[in-house]
Amino acid sequence: MLKSKYTTPEAAKLIGVSRQTLQSWIKGRFIKTPRLSVVANFRVRLWSKADIQRAKRFKGTLRKARG
Repeated sequence: MLKSKYTTPEAAKLIGVSRQTLQSWIKGRFIKTPRLSVVANFRVRLWSKADIQRAKRFKGTLRKARG
């Protein structure tokens, strides 16, 4: 059975970036994020497939760093 909601680390993996990169996009307000939810007394973001697709589109707009 496929999941309908993903944690931030799971979403980062599906987007193809590190959790730290995704967190920096959130902090910089580069992407629209899901609201924080409370799960077992922890505040977490639960990402939908649409949220992940939106972040993937943002990733596609970024230029690759010159190496």
